[in-house]
Amino acid sequence: MQKVYNRMATFRFKCAHLNELFSEEFAKEYHNGQESKDNLRHHWLDELEVKQVKSVAINDNGTYMIQGSRSHDGDFSIPINSMRLITLTLNEGGEVNFAISNQLIHSFQIKEKDWGTETTVELKDHEPFVNPIVGIYIANRDFPAELMSHDKD
Repeated sequence: MQKVYNRMATFRFKCAHLNELFSEEFAKEYHNGQESKDNLRHHWLDELEVKQVKSVAINDNGTYMIQGSRSHDGDFSIPINSMRLITLTLNEGGEVNFAISNQLIHSFQIKEKDWGTETTVELKDHEPFVNPIVGIYIANRDFPAELMSHDKD
């Protein structure tokens, strides 16, 4: 399913890696419900912002094409299925893409703000993944095996 949001100005993408050891009870009892240095809600948070966005399209179950070049066999383009794709169309033309393996997603929220749209994704703690480029999160089991091998000289 694909959803399209128009009339954007700024798009903010937040991706947080959940800490499954976080204790909501401990936070409530000792820190007024807030996390503390010994009880963190997330291991880390990536926050990316894109300005001059014309529209946002979200595909809940799409195919991401990972592309690049390898020294021993040249350019490659390999499809990865079952991805949540976020495609931003820019005012000046061109696109910006974000992609997350669906099996990594614990929660996914979209909020309309006065300045544009904010998307927050929380990744499961126990699912190993790779982050080959900014804004792309691929579960290890979805990552193409042919790209896992090392170049041999």
